[in-house]
Amino acid sequence: MTIQIDGFSKPHTLHLFDSELGHLHSLVIEMMGLVMYQLDQTMQAFDHGEIKLAQKIMSKSKEINHYQLEIDNEVMTLLALNSPVANDLRNVISTSKIAVELQNMSAEIYSFARLMTVFCYPETSPLNSKLFSDIVKIGNLVNMILIKLLIACEDKNASQVYSLLQNGRECQSELQEGVRHQLTIVMQDPRMIGRALGVMQMMNALERCNENCKNIAEYMIFMIDGIDVRHVTSRTQG
Repeated sequence: MTIQIDGFSKPHTLHLFDSELGHLHSLVIEMMGLVMYQLDQTMQAFDHGEIKLAQKIMSKSKEINHYQLEIDNEVMTLLALNSPVANDLRNVISTSKIAVELQNMSAEIYSFARLMTVFCYPETSPLNSKLFSDIVKIGNLVNMILIKLLIACEDKNASQVYSLLQNGRECQSELQEGVRHQLTIVMQDPRMIGRALGVMQMMNALERCNENCKNIAEYMIFMIDGIDVRHVTSRTQG
């Protein structure tokens, strides 16, 4: 009788666990979509100098923080009640780390939007298109990477993620070029030094967003393929 009860209860337990894993996956996809929306709207606000839109997007950080807390609670519950192993454990731990990276990315977008409310305030001097062209280019590139990450996460397709690591390196090159561009502008017109420093702060925020995307890509590869590409890269470089 005991054997029969265990036989019937085990499938039920596994089905419940699969459902909980599916719910956890849905939460991180929703969170990633919200961060993507936050970045996209912030870049639109920046492109058009819309202060009110930037302030509205800043408030999204609270909602994203709520997602991170909910995912953290789900992860703790899954670990405590189900003691997952192998692929399932990788899935749970990687999802937790991805959620933290998304929260950090949201904080950087918040910082970017806050800086924008200062530099795009109506009473300040008119915007210099050359000064801000680097930010638009880099911001759009980071947003494209995040969109591809969302698609790969939905499909659980690691092959799509490997190419994104190369996109991240291209974004890093654009950031370095942007800094050189700002220094050139300041050398040509020292009066622009205040604006140039602000622009570089914004680019630093986007640089950290790019780093968050790279970390998310690495966690996704580990989650799907079980490969820690950070260690693979270190061995290759050594």
